[in-house]
Amino acid sequence: MADAFLDLIDNSINAALKSSFASENALSYTALLESPPTKRFKVQLTFTPTKVIVEDDCGGITAKDAQEEVFVFGAGDQEGHQDDQLSVYGIGLKRAMFKLGKYIEMTSDHKDGGFKLDLNVPDWAKNKEQPWKFDINERPKAQAGFTKLEVTDLYKAVNARLSDAQFESQLKDRIARAYSFFISKIIDIYVNGQQIVAEQVAISDNQASENFSVDDVDVAILAGLGVPKDKRYLSETAGWNVYCNGRSVISYDKTGLTGWGVDGLLPSFQPKHRPFVGIVFFTSKHPESLPWTTTKLGVNPDNIVWQRTLKRMADAGKQVTRFLDARYSEDGTSISSDELQDAIGTAKTVTLKVTSSSPLLFRAPPKPPNNTTTIQYKVDKKELAEAKSATGQGSISNSEFGRYTYDYFVDNEVK
Repeated sequence: MADAFLDLIDNSINAALKSSFASENALSYTALLESPPTKRFKVQLTFTPTKVIVEDDCGGITAKDAQEEVFVFGAGDQEGHQDDQLSVYGIGLKRAMFKLGKYIEMTSDHKDGGFKLDLNVPDWAKNKEQPWKFDINERPKAQAGFTKLEVTDLYKAVNARLSDAQFESQLKDRIARAYSFFISKIIDIYVNGQQIVAEQVAISDNQASENFSVDDVDVAILAGLGVPKDKRYLSETAGWNVYCNGRSVISYDKTGLTGWGVDGLLPSFQPKHRPFVGIVFFTSKHPESLPWTTTKLGVNPDNIVWQRTLKRMADAGKQVTRFLDARYSEDGTSISSDELQDAIGTAKTVTLKVTSSSPLLFRAPPKPPNNTTTIQYKVDKKELAEAKSATGQGSISNSEFGRYTYDYFVDNEVK
């Protein structure tokens, strides 16, 4: 069910990107990294157990696109729209609508003329003529572009899911994670009136980075230290984060999928690796080339782009894990940031670069000098007991008494 809502949001974001970056030669996601537009857009998702409404001010859909692209089934549907770079997979706009309910009303205004659609799905499905057509009514040109979708007469399974008290919270978490990049750059998303706060991935400015291309996919890799919360590092905010055309598909992964514990790649994730944060950003004008799964909830490990990227992720990641392996033990449940401050640097967030640039290396600071050593020697047990008794230290351990006698000698003979 949540997938259907996310596909509807994908459609709104596509429209916002198209409105902001008109050039067909510029990849909108790359442009967002360099200089986000000054205008922000809004998507409002409202639902009850009987109704779903999605509204946005992202530019609207033209009557021409509605007739030739959006509401098309068959071969044309499989080809997809050339500007639609988030919805190549998934159930898509119209299939999301059909998944929700039996009556669909959609209105869209656009500067080149919008449309109105009223659709009774059961009645429409009775028409066996091919190809399937929709009764789309054109609307005049408008100064402001907006789209409103309202689905009613919801299916029983949808009604039951939307009646679940936990669904709204789960959906908000999914949206905060999936669209964190877009929320930070271009769009505000509301669910039942509550604005979604992006689940941001924070990484310090001391990082290993690399940019390269695999066929028609541009790849940017960052690996470094995260930014501590309340001076602590937690496992929940450690690992690799992967984005495909700006949509989050993996968050804080610490498994073999991203190379952890795989021979020749990264070590198995240990508590001492909690400060590690990695980001991989894939962009392409041909989203079918991206390594995401059909559900956009992960990566396809057999994808050739992913396979070629994984080794380079490990090369960048090992610069950080070697520093952590050499400096920190596996004891405890979290790591204090005080010891890591010299390795973090100054900035709390960094800017990804997906265009060609020189690779960066993680700058591991030198270990602080170790000016201590250990004293060990054997003594007669009877004499040790007499010495403890003579000094009034009969109950302390042997090591503590050794420290006591050493301090006594330094204080009285050296100083």
